[in-house]
Amino acid sequence: MELTLAPSRDNLASPAKETIREIFDAVAPRYDGINRLLSFHLDEGWRSRAGVGTGKFLGQFLKKQTWRLAAGIDFSGPMLGRARQSLPGDCRLVQADIHDIPFESEAFDLVVSSFTLRSVKDRPRFFKEVRRALRPSGKAAFLCLTRPTSVLGRMLYAPYLKFYLPFIGGLISENRTAYQFLSQSIQNFPAPPEIGRELESAGFHTIQIRPLTFGISTLIQARK
Repeated sequence: MELTLAPSRDNLASPAKETIREIFDAVAPRYDGINRLLSFHLDEGWRSRAGVGTGKFLGQFLKKQTWRLAAGIDFSGPMLGRARQSLPGDCRLVQADIHDIPFESEAFDLVVSSFTLRSVKDRPRFFKEVRRALRPSGKAAFLCLTRPTSVLGRMLYAPYLKFYLPFIGGLISENRTAYQFLSQSIQNFPAPPEIGRELESAGFHTIQIRPLTFGISTLIQARK
């Protein structure tokens, strides 16, 4: 079933939180498969270098070592349902708004997020919450969909981002709104250095920005 929105009521570059949740609820069953297709299977490689979503990013860390507490947060129930299918049973999954992380202060050594920041309505508040949840010297890592910085890269990527991605994604998912949101949110997402400055303002230090695949994805890391 396709989700439709009235353009005059909602801006798909920065829609209301409820609209974002409806979008992810609708695409959850086909989310990972469509991501692989649209990224030409590059998404798995990006995650291996770095919202829980369907659990792929969190799963990478759980494979590498054992953690005393592993938890994932997402406000989409269907996305968490998909995550539960691939994550260990002792991984705690919580449906919640990431602007108010439902864990005590200094609970985690590491907070990771893949393709989430473009959906965050109040990044300064979110970054402060992440910092609160981290232990001293804890690390945060954000994998983001971004735009190439070179002139040639932008010329080649722009048609894909504006036309191919929303058309093919909408065709396969039968939800054009979801992939129009994806396209517009990437087009309007701040450049990684700006995200770095926001992290510094929230109290983080040792900011590292690593472009991946010519800058169409970027790994941003910081320490408390």
